[in-house]
Amino acid sequence: MKNISKYLGAALLLFCAACSKTQEGTYYTPNKDDSKQIHFIQSSIEKEFAQDAESGIINVEIARTGSKGTYKVFLAQKGNDSALFSIPSEATFEDGEHSVTVPVQVDLSNFVMGSSYKTTLMISGREANPGDDGAQVSQFTDKVTLSASYELTWEPYMRIDGSGEEIQQLATYHYSLYYTGRDSGLEVEKAVGANIFRLKDWASGVTFKFIVHDDNTCTVPAQSIGYFNSNYNEYVFVADMAVYTGSDSAYASYPCTFDGKDTFSFYLIYYVSGGYFAQGKETLVFDSEADTTPTVDIEYLGIEATPTGFKSAKLRFSPNSYARSYKATVVEGDISGDKKLQDQVRQQLIDDTYEGPVPVMTLNGEDESVWNVPRGSYTAVALAYDSVSNPCGLYSKRFTCDPDNDFAVKVNEFKFYAPTDLPGYSPYNTLVWEMQTANVVKMKYLCVKSGVADYLCEALGMSLEELTVSRGYDIDPEIIAAINSEEGRATTFSPLDQGSGYVLALQMTNAYGDTAFVSKTASTYGYFASDFDQTKNMEDFLGAFSASATITAGSNDIAGNFRIDITRVNDRDVIIRGMSDMRDFAPQISGYYDAEKHMIIIEPQSAGMYGQNYAVLGFSDGISIYWGGNSMAIGYIGDKLYWASSPYAEKPVESYMFLLFSSPQTTGANYLREYVGSRSYSAISMVPLKLAPAAASQAAPVKARTQAIEAAGRSFPSYLPNDTALPAAKASARAAQAPAAAVQAAGKTLRTDLTLHTR
Repeated sequence: MKNISKYLGAALLLFCAACSKTQEGTYYTPNKDDSKQIHFIQSSIEKEFAQDAESGIINVEIARTGSKGTYKVFLAQKGNDSALFSIPSEATFEDGEHSVTVPVQVDLSNFVMGSSYKTTLMISGREANPGDDGAQVSQFTDKVTLSASYELTWEPYMRIDGSGEEIQQLATYHYSLYYTGRDSGLEVEKAVGANIFRLKDWASGVTFKFIVHDDNTCTVPAQSIGYFNSNYNEYVFVADMAVYTGSDSAYASYPCTFDGKDTFSFYLIYYVSGGYFAQGKETLVFDSEADTTPTVDIEYLGIEATPTGFKSAKLRFSPNSYARSYKATVVEGDISGDKKLQDQVRQQLIDDTYEGPVPVMTLNGEDESVWNVPRGSYTAVALAYDSVSNPCGLYSKRFTCDPDNDFAVKVNEFKFYAPTDLPGYSPYNTLVWEMQTANVVKMKYLCVKSGVADYLCEALGMSLEELTVSRGYDIDPEIIAAINSEEGRATTFSPLDQGSGYVLALQMTNAYGDTAFVSKTASTYGYFASDFDQTKNMEDFLGAFSASATITAGSNDIAGNFRIDITRVNDRDVIIRGMSDMRDFAPQISGYYDAEKHMIIIEPQSAGMYGQNYAVLGFSDGISIYWGGNSMAIGYIGDKLYWASSPYAEKPVESYMFLLFSSPQTTGANYLREYVGSRSYSAISMVPLKLAPAAASQAAPVKARTQAIEAAGRSFPSYLPNDTALPAAKASARAAQAPAAAVQAAGKTLRTDLTLHTR
């Protein structure tokens, strides 16, 4: 019997009542408000083509309410796959016709089996004089989404159950991204003649297709999840990262795999044309018969003292119900990753010839005991026997017996802070790292902005420790030796962005492979709107100023200087010229003087043309880019003017840039994901030009030592410490606490906290 654990949010329930599972649009019914408009007959059309076809046609019908006169409409299209669809530039209604059929050519030569490709066809304009009884249309008044794919023949995917009967394969899908929870009892189907599978009744009632390759890697082609997101007027699509980015190299970082038995792990991204909502791992498990293999779980429970005061390693052996008995012992050293040594030990246990540091014990049930083993690295092993006393698998668990804590990683000192009394270093762009440890032989570290760390953990589906291990950097043995010394070692991260938070995470390993993880956060000093001088008036903000800023162009930072002029428009409004250091771009920006807060406020706005594109002043918090809702403030601290997040900003603002759009409409679909000169401006300060030093016009390189860390097609800086070591204070003991484990909620629900990340 099918067992579905599915709980849908209100928004999804409303949607389900309004659309079909096949995503075919409802027929258009004119009403009094739009009865004069030209319109498409359907809002979406899906068509499948024969597998041997290299091209095809999708016929789209456009209707009008009248029939008199000859009349033209002009067509446009948009979408990532639009190059695969060829549309005519116009369509003509002949006199007496209520509708016209538009043939859309589809290039199938580059289609991938199982993938769905789409474009959106729009009415972009009409003839100026439609004539009597002609229809009228406003720009993009209606549109139709076209989807094309290869035709596949599906049949139930069958398996043999424990009684030898052939039954249809069922599966359980574990959601964690656009939905959360799970669906069980999903029927599995397979395409005839191909290793392409699909789940029926997945997500919003549609199918979910995936391809399994000979090497047990998988592909999840682009496909609709069946949910129409009214905020973006599109169906949400899902795909794996390689399909989404168009590069197979993405599988190296975002794999999709099959374990060869029953479990599929997919790294997926949920998106619309303007960006993506969520990405990470989701799991599919094929239902199977109960595994009757005898197994023994082994746990190392740490060091425990016996009633006589003897301290040693405590081990727990837990056989399953299919293990009648098992032989348990302890092997010197680490054999957990050595198949050859494991086979030797297994055979010796079978032959009763094994000799080791402790005797071999034959046990029948769960056992939890202190084992008398010397100090050092060991592997606990257990050989399971089945119900008829046949030897089965050997199970192992490595551990370190360290009664006096002599071998464990020790973190005696770990500091991460902005220096306030360190000559030559500014707390506004420097953080100091001090550390003293013991027993560390390997160390990985990661230093990124705190917001970037949160974003990467969510985007990659990793904890901070997992992120550090997979994307962190190894520390040289010479530096580890200094950190292990009695004095420890200190160094700096510089230059960093002012007023920004950073996280420094470290994973340390001892000689036996035991690990410890620690992390700390710290912030550089910054200038904030709350610190602005409340005695300044509008006249103090007018004139010519020498501006200093950190200008980020691609991966390079420079300390730039340029002139900014602020002029009065009236008692409230001002014009700001010169916010760019580029010779071919001189934007004129409007601002206003806030008399209550004694500062100038600047909001997102048009900044004129740059080439053929439209420039818009936008802001960034270091993770996301905003062209609405945020603002910056200019105010005095001492004799200087500083730029900071305004008191009205919805999100913290670290920098500004001039974003490029393909049209005057500032939407995610029109944003070109570029900005003028690839430049962003942060840490901006100004002094009146007459007071600026002569050397202020010279730009000096201040490039930070960084590496790139990537996720979802985006790149962020990961900071490297400077080479120069600082004197470190003698260590004092400090304990590190592990973060609390996250708890996952049960039941599949539509997530309501998703926001669109622009690409």
